[in-house]
Amino acid sequence: MQPFPPRHLATRKSRLDLTRNRDFMAQSLILLSVVLIVGMVLANLPDHTGSDAAPREQASGSTAGTPGTLLGNPVTNWSFEQNLSGWRVLGPTDASSAPQGRTSGACASLRSRGPQPARIGLAQYGLVRSASKGTRFVAKAYVRSTGPGLKVTLRLVGTGPRPESSQTVTTTLPGMVWRTVIVDHTVAARTDLGLEITADGVAGGDALLIDEITVRQG
Repeated sequence: MQPFPPRHLATRKSRLDLTRNRDFMAQSLILLSVVLIVGMVLANLPDHTGSDAAPREQASGSTAGTPGTLLGNPVTNWSFEQNLSGWRVLGPTDASSAPQGRTSGACASLRSRGPQPARIGLAQYGLVRSASKGTRFVAKAYVRSTGPGLKVTLRLVGTGPRPESSQTVTTTLPGMVWRTVIVDHTVAARTDLGLEITADGVAGGDALLIDEITVRQG
């Protein structure tokens, strides 16, 4: 049987072991923190694989996919923050970006300037290239007008001599209230798909205001 070490030596050894354990734990925590920081930095680095710049079509937030599919909103200049670039103006109207958007500082303003009531609006064509048969798309927009009771039509439309289309009509409300209009369309045959938003019978001087137009698949 081996003799026990003196009590003061045993106490000193215990304190030394405790100090070493604390140092080991501190070093382990520091190493773990470094690994986590490096992992977070690497995870947030931009991916430049295969290209130094994104295609122009992705500027509105859409992500490139196979033809006929969407991974995001393909609508260019969907919230009209600075101007109406990317949009085709329909009808006799003074079109511009104007203050008081739905959730941001601006929206599209279309003020009818014809001597007679007329159809006015905006359009973007070719938003979805070669949309496949059976694929469903949903378009959404927010509208209001300077005078209540304006009939506004949101339409998804294909191409060709007899283009397929779906539409929804809503009526603007009094005051500054934005009205939501939504239309869905299931493609009957492969086609390019575009969007139109119009108001009929708008008197000269009256304005249609539009904001936050989106198109989604599914």
